[in-house]
Amino acid sequence: MINEARIAIRNAGFLLAQRGFHILGSLLFAVLVPRLMGPSDYGRYALLTSVYLWFVIVSDLGLTQVVWRYVPLFRLQGERERLQKFFSNLLTMSLVSGALCACLYLLFTALWLTDLDLFLLITLAVALFVRSGTHPFFTLFLGLNQAARWGMGEIFRHWFFLIFMIIGFYLYGLRGALVGLFLTELVVLSIGVWWGKSYLSWTELRLDMRYLIPYLQFGFIFFIYNLLSSFSENSGEVLVRLFYPDYKQVGYFGLAHTVYFTISSAIHQFTIAFTPFMITLQVQGETKVLKQWIEPLLNWLTAGGVFVVFGVLLLGNDLVPLVLGAAYRPVAINLLPLSMTLLLYILSQVAILLTLVYNRPKIALMAAGIRLAAIWCFGPLLVARWGSLGCCFAVLAASTIYSGYLTWKMQRVMRYSLKKWGWIIVLGLLFLPLSWLRSSWSVNIILYGVFVIGYCTLLLLLRCITLSEVIMVGRAFCSKSGIFNWSKS
Repeated sequence: MINEARIAIRNAGFLLAQRGFHILGSLLFAVLVPRLMGPSDYGRYALLTSVYLWFVIVSDLGLTQVVWRYVPLFRLQGERERLQKFFSNLLTMSLVSGALCACLYLLFTALWLTDLDLFLLITLAVALFVRSGTHPFFTLFLGLNQAARWGMGEIFRHWFFLIFMIIGFYLYGLRGALVGLFLTELVVLSIGVWWGKSYLSWTELRLDMRYLIPYLQFGFIFFIYNLLSSFSENSGEVLVRLFYPDYKQVGYFGLAHTVYFTISSAIHQFTIAFTPFMITLQVQGETKVLKQWIEPLLNWLTAGGVFVVFGVLLLGNDLVPLVLGAAYRPVAINLLPLSMTLLLYILSQVAILLTLVYNRPKIALMAAGIRLAAIWCFGPLLVARWGSLGCCFAVLAASTIYSGYLTWKMQRVMRYSLKKWGWIIVLGLLFLPLSWLRSSWSVNIILYGVFVIGYCTLLLLLRCITLSEVIMVGRAFCSKSGIFNWSKS
């Protein structure tokens, strides 16, 4: 158990380090791509890739959660041959569903977006099929408690796409940019196959439906959950296009949501990295120890979210025009409600982690349905009134309802304290008057520094985060033998 904890923490630490490379890539993307494309072309790109991500989620069929739930059990039992059969069958299923979704994506976009070049749609459809073969390999690594290798899939995709897209757009415009996406998926697939080939059995690379049905029954509910979540998370650009038909507004929302997604995906990866270890704790009946991990995880992530909110509040108006250009100044305003959404996203991610650990997919499914209904209820009214900013507030409102429902339901399964989570947010609110003093670049940086020092001091003094936790986190990330033991903090 100690070894499992050490591996989980070290992988989570590597994931945090990887996010630095991811953020750097996102910064370069924000500096180069919107300027290179211009607001209109970037709006088209944002819309096409948003719908593309819908179908990527659909092609998964819930197999991601199946891998996360069952691979740790195969590994703990030492059943290598069963694991190979399991993975090979799931890979085949993923390829079949990917081919079907690629065709549906092409049909849907060709009928709806008749004003766009058909070559763009075909290119993305082919890229979607290739990605359906890539995804299972990197998902497998998380189930094997190799979260750092799992996270590298996104890092590779991010950086190769940045390089290929810039070259492609410079040479052939939007066509070249999307060909860059296709080439990126081919490269990442090659890496995934090379790393995971030992878990692939060519003789089992087939559809054995009798064998797969028990796993698919578990994954089906998560498939519907993923589908509803995908529609919710990628509805923004579509809502803006439908109810405020201006590609510039689509681009403004797309850029703000890209920043939000960069941070939220880091939170998701860090949280999910603990899945194999926490499933092991639950299977072995270590409920008390599991709780001792969940609460600090929630508190630390929430404190980080507060830093992001105040970063947007105090520095956003200076950073956005500097990074993106003056034409994208409205993005700074859009970021504020989306940064507030992160605090609720953290709450929901901890609850989603517990739905996997305790095998409660129906709770996740119901929550996703509620969020989708909420965003399409609030979205049309708010978008028609305020454009991209209204869509950001719709995301905030839907996330509030979604997180509240998830947490309420999972509290019935495993009671964990939300007291410190609330205090961490309240302590941040005490520094809101600093926003009234915003002025020049230098003044705003000083104000943010005052917030960081003051906020950290309050967190430690009021023991929302303890010094012993800080020390143990440092040791765990720096030492091969360090592990968390929250019960001593």
